[in-house]
Amino acid sequence: MGAHRVGALARRLESLLIPLVVVIGALGVAVPGPGRTVDGTVAIDLTLAVLVFTAGLAIEVITDIAAVRARLARLVVVIAVSTATLPLLAWLLGHLVSTGYRGGILAVGVAPSEVAAVGLVGMAGGEVAVAASLLVASSIVTVLVAGPILEALADVPTLHPLGLLLTLTIVVAIPLAAGAGLRRLLDGKGQLLDAARLVGLVALLVLLWQVDSRVQLRLSYLGVAAVLLGLLAGSSVLGWLLARALPQAARSAVLLPVAMRDFAVAAGIAASAFGPGATGPLGIYGLLVLVFGAAAARLASSSRPKCAGRRALWRGQ
Repeated sequence: MGAHRVGALARRLESLLIPLVVVIGALGVAVPGPGRTVDGTVAIDLTLAVLVFTAGLAIEVITDIAAVRARLARLVVVIAVSTATLPLLAWLLGHLVSTGYRGGILAVGVAPSEVAAVGLVGMAGGEVAVAASLLVASSIVTVLVAGPILEALADVPTLHPLGLLLTLTIVVAIPLAAGAGLRRLLDGKGQLLDAARLVGLVALLVLLWQVDSRVQLRLSYLGVAAVLLGLLAGSSVLGWLLARALPQAARSAVLLPVAMRDFAVAAGIAASAFGPGATGPLGIYGLLVLVFGAAAARLASSSRPKCAGRRALWRGQ
């Protein structure tokens, strides 16, 4: 496949991401056999590592250092408050459903910012460098503190935080750092970056298929969906509160990364900490968070003047 076709296919998949998420998710639920055959902790971790690596490749090297420095104190507050608040919110809401679903919901609370939030901030005309900084910082924090937080909040006597730390280091920290480092070496080589973007989109859909194959068609999942919607609403309110004192251009760069937690990393955490069966709720959350982020970015972009400079940064121009 030619380089031009690879880039065109990646852009086409991106434009159809929400319908594809719905179709793949429905397929995993309706025909779970194949997904469960290849599914498991190792399979999810391998797919997640590929996804995180391509995410590292996709993140622009932060060039707007001035914007990050200007928001540095606020960014520290955002990371500290969200790290302390979201796991507690997930733990409280998790008690509204049966025990078997709580691990997946709690995994959302300790997950980092959603990778897609950076691109959505660009679409909204926000400060992409700030959003990327929050993504990287929240990923590092998740690797370091997810194990101790889950050990304190989860009622799982066999949970080993050091084992989870090692897993997150292998499948999140190392691939993210490797992707970001390779991005520097590939600077200006858009053909390879397009190929990586395409691989990342495919990995995202494969992971969604793996996760949704664990969903069982039960009425109890309606309650799970309601709880996850409440968690998304709560994280959105928290993001709004943390962003309200900022200039308009920076608000989406804080709101979206706080509101949107990475369902893929959450699935890896849930599988490693609680077993593959705990990942079922993450398929529902993945759909909710992607639809929310796309709608919020579109609303923000339509309510403010176009900002060519920030959009150029997002596109890597």
